[in-house]
Amino acid sequence: MRVAMLAPISWRTPPRHYGPWELVTSLLTEALLLRGVDVTLFATKDSLTSGNLAGVVPAPYSEDPSLDAKAWELLHVANVFERAGEFDIIHNQADFVPLGFSRLVDTPVVTTIHGFSSARIVPVFQGV
Repeated sequence: MRVAMLAPISWRTPPRHYGPWELVTSLLTEALLLRGVDVTLFATKDSLTSGNLAGVVPAPYSEDPSLDAKAWELLHVANVFERAGEFDIIHNQADFVPLGFSRLVDTPVVTTIHGFSSARIVPVFQGV
């Protein structure tokens, strides 16, 4: 099985300090690798993994105020979906934005909801 693990990019994966979503993503990635799953971690370029790292974002935007969070998040999400055909599944840990791209590829996307910010994002989950 080939898994694309899409991490958030607010913090490095695993985080240096704060970064609960990045920590969960790292723990799951490394556990899957230990079980022989082929995992590519899509995260910031300074992230650490025993698997393959695919990064376009130079650093976490919460650590580098010169980075525009929306611009880099868009490039980050586009990267995984441009490569979707290389994977059996995309595991989205990066909130609701990637769901807007999920219907553009044949690769199944599973999303872990780490927190639900507001009812205003429900249309993205409904695929409206």
